[in-house]
Amino acid sequence: MPYRSFRHKPLTALTSLVMLLTAGAALSGCASDDDGDNWSVSAPVSAGQAIRLDSVPSHEPASVYRLTYRSTDARDPHQLVRVSAQVLVPRGPAPAGGWPVLAWAHGESGLHLTCAPSVMGIGTVQARFYDGWLRQGFAIVATDYPGMGEPGAPLLLNARSEGMSVLDSVRAARERLPDLSDNVVLNGHAQGGQAALAAAAMASTYAPHLHILGTIAAAPPYLDEQAAQELLHPANPHSFSPAVPELLTLGQSLVEADPSTDINEAFTPRGQRLLHDAGSMCASDFFPIAKRSGLTPATLLEPEAGRVLAPAFDWAKYPGFSLPSPVLIESGAQDLHTSTSQQKRLVARLCAAGTPVTHRIHDASHNGTLAAMVTEAHSFAGQLLAGTKPRSDCNSAN
Repeated sequence: MPYRSFRHKPLTALTSLVMLLTAGAALSGCASDDDGDNWSVSAPVSAGQAIRLDSVPSHEPASVYRLTYRSTDARDPHQLVRVSAQVLVPRGPAPAGGWPVLAWAHGESGLHLTCAPSVMGIGTVQARFYDGWLRQGFAIVATDYPGMGEPGAPLLLNARSEGMSVLDSVRAARERLPDLSDNVVLNGHAQGGQAALAAAAMASTYAPHLHILGTIAAAPPYLDEQAAQELLHPANPHSFSPAVPELLTLGQSLVEADPSTDINEAFTPRGQRLLHDAGSMCASDFFPIAKRSGLTPATLLEPEAGRVLAPAFDWAKYPGFSLPSPVLIESGAQDLHTSTSQQKRLVARLCAAGTPVTHRIHDASHNGTLAAMVTEAHSFAGQLLAGTKPRSDCNSAN
């Protein structure tokens, strides 16, 4: 589940400082006078409301913006949090009805707010990914998730938090950019695949004015009871596995969400020494450090780990499986982070709930799945835009 395929080119220190100085605290009841944008100072406070939209210099063939907006706090539905996102709009006149929107949800990049894509900037690999969708005629709205890019508690793999932030980012972008259509394709990788599927499940009640055409999820996790047990009790507990940095990051996220958590009951003293790094480093740096530490599941976890981490496993549950629009799930046969068997169980659950699912398995790694799926993802999205119903694999073996 750690996400390492988009290696961002860091912004200059001055640019990053300017971005972070615009960050506000979590919102609870009224618009703040320091939002710095007259659009929001006098407006009623609500989820999906834009706060700021700032143009960002870029080499992309698009107008690029950093958006800050309000979303619902998954821990308290009566509270709002401030979230950031990137927005890319193709240059030139919009088509009739406006640019269709690709709501992009990124994979796991870390817990620190400087690990947010809108702060890290658009690196070479991500630019190539974005360029492909821009050429397909999509505007791109890419949330950072709560607690990333703006202050707050990052709720790693919290499906509802991710899903709401995806939907609210599109609502906020459309508020400021009238050339964006209400036609939306949800797309995400790893943690972002979970976010896209959660957004699809919540859209009809949470953001009913958006027209969700379909969902593309690459390597989405499915932390059912079996997957949780596989993380806690892998087949080779004395060998390093991606479960080590994943569990540490999930544990640190739980502590940030609920400081009363006694995380020492979950991790050994050796593991506890890496918890700070899990919260302060981006995934691309923390993963190799965790690997070099020599920790294995057997030397990381205390007997009570399952009980202590249970709230995080619980918040990872999908809000629903009966989705009203088609789903494409792309898996990698060499994926060591989110197993193919885990994704097959997710496909079976979606199919059983009546969701039309196309499932493809590539000879690719966790990160390689993104590159392997490009052609099929573009074709799937093209069918959705054309009103063509993609073929479902639900009646065939996966």
